[in-house]
Order: sequence, then structure tokens, then C-alpha cells
Amino acid sequence: MKIDHVEAIHLRLPEVREVADGTQDVLLVRLHAEDGTTGLGEVVSCSYVARAVVESPRSAPFRHGLAAIITGMEINDAAGIDAAMIEGTAWYGPGGIARHAMSGVDMALWDLRGKIAGVPVRRLLRADAADRVPAYASVLWPDTPEQVGPSASSFVDAGYRFVKYGWGPMGADATLDEELVAAARQALGDVALMVDAGRAWDAATAIERAGSFAAYDIAWLEEALHPYDFGGHRHLCAESAVPIAGGEAITLMEEYEQLLATGLHFVQPDLGRVGGISYGQRLAERSLEVGCRPVPHAFGTGVLLAASAQWTAASPDPLTEFTRAPSPLARDLVRHTMDFREGQLHLDDTPGLGVELVDDIVARYRV
Repeated sequence: MKIDHVEAIHLRLPEVREVADGTQDVLLVRLHAEDGTTGLGEVVSCSYVARAVVESPRSAPFRHGLAAIITGMEINDAAGIDAAMIEGTAWYGPGGIARHAMSGVDMALWDLRGKIAGVPVRRLLRADAADRVPAYASVLWPDTPEQVGPSASSFVDAGYRFVKYGWGPMGADATLDEELVAAARQALGDVALMVDAGRAWDAATAIERAGSFAAYDIAWLEEALHPYDFGGHRHLCAESAVPIAGGEAITLMEEYEQLLATGLHFVQPDLGRVGGISYGQRLAERSLEVGCRPVPHAFGTGVLLAASAQWTAASPDPLTEFTRAPSPLARDLVRHTMDFREGQLHLDDTPGLGVELVDDIVARYRV
């Protein structure tokens, strides 16, 4: 069966604030098969630019749009589609925005293939994939330590066993940083706490902060450095008093090889940036070979959450991010066939990713 046409769906809130919340402005890719079956994917990038990468017509050699490249190709020709996208975008790829847009296409292809085969995506990845995936609540730090307690307590009451706070006011002041972490630990009790620094420091400062955070038993310190500071990561991983996580921002396998060589403890590919589920699978296999646990970065819509849950369900030790951002694009855009109970996402046997768009939300926010 062939790809009939490709649709870019750009959704944006009326007011977008300059905070670390990508759920305010998102790009989805919907692939339409010849028989009318559709598949959904998500691109995590600058939505306006990525939309152009999808929709641009054929041009001079190696500078085509993805829709023009893949329309008419066989849905199950995974290697052929991947090669065609890489060659067709070579003048402005293979990393960065081109790879981000390819990620949405790849994700949608997996959704399509699962629907055509009549099985959930995780079963295409591994026959005995898990049906339950632990999920950690992921939110931005509140403005003050006093606001952290009620927030953290709400996640405990909701049944989460893992909670991550990140970005916001963290980074500039050592005292405030420790007060934020202390407030979260006090409210969470024995619930696991992860800290995302939002690439705030150099290696020396990150090592100092890790030392101060160690007393609060954090599960990992994430994105402490610029994502391409591989030398700094090597120093940090060797000296840190807490486990180190990272990798959400980079795209190419060559870059991940450099990051994995630093001694990283948790690698966090974003399936909406790294090349989709296909490249996420390659990275998971490689990271496990070197003793690094893969955990998806998934601060996006329900499409990215579903893809991340299906992907990590096929891993030996599943865990996924579950954004609790207030954006309606994070909370209301899709209907899921999975549900969250007792700290886990429970996955059923719905073919594909198990998500459908809510038409009213699409109509309200489509650009």
C-alpha cells in the first residue's frame, strides 16, 4: 500500500509565552494511505520552519520537501523512505530541522504500519513488549519554593511514583536552587525526584550543584550543560554525586555516540527530533550496549506521549516522561486508548499508536 498524501497540521495557542513549554506551538504530520487509513506523528522543533520542510515542493537537487519526496512510496518500504528523505534533503540536512521533520513522518509511518498490521506499535518493535509503562510527571519549576509543596503533593495524590521539575527559576542562584529541590523532596516523600536544570551551567558549577542536591536523593540531574558540550559532560559524569541525564536536544547518531562516550547514565532521545521511532530504536540498542538507560523525552502532545510509551514499552526497563503542562494542546488534543493508573500508563491492543485527534481542538488552534 502506498502513501497517498501528506498533511502538516500546525497548531498554536493564541498567546505563546517565552517559557520552556513546547506544547504551546506544535506541528503534527498526518500520513494518508491509499485506502484512507491515516497515521499520526509529531515534530518537536520550530513549527513554522518544520512545516515548510514538510510542505515545500520539489526543487533543485537535494532540497525538496518531505511530502513531495515520499508521496507514492510504499508504506512498508522503511529503508527506502528513510534513504529518500535523507538524499532529498541533503542540501539542508541531515541534522537539525530536516531530521526533526523526518521524525514526524517516521512516527506517522509506524502508526500506519501498526494499523495496517492490526497490532500496536510496541508489538512491531518487540513481540513481548510491556503492557504497562511507568510514567513520571514532568512540569516546570514554580516561581518560589513555597509553591513547590502544593504542586508536588498533587502529583503524589494522583498516584505518580516519579516527578520531574525543570527550568523556570532554576540556575542563577545556588541557594534558591537548593531550596527548590528541598521543597520538592519534602513534599514528595519517597516518590522519586528528577531535576532538569535547563542547560543552566558549565561543568564546574554543575558539579557543585550536584553535590548540594545529593542530600535530597534525586534520581538524576538532567540537561545541566549545553547539549553539545561533550567535554563538559565527560567531566560532569566522572565527578557528579548524582546520576546524569541528557540528550533531548541532539539529533544525529554520531552526536549520540559522543554523548554516550561521556559516561552518561540516562540518555533521553526525543522521538520528535531524533528521527522518529526508527532512529530511537537504534539509539536504544546502542545505549544499552554501553550501559546507559534510554528514557524518552516527551514534553509534547498526546501524539508524542503515545509514541514514547509504545517505544519504551519495548525496552527492558520502560519509563516515559508524561508532561503535565496546562496547555490544551498537551491535555486535550487527542483521545487515548491508554490510561494512567497507579503510576503507570496502561496500554491496550489498539493497532498503531492508539490515538485520535479531537477535531474541535484541531479546528480551534490550527494555523
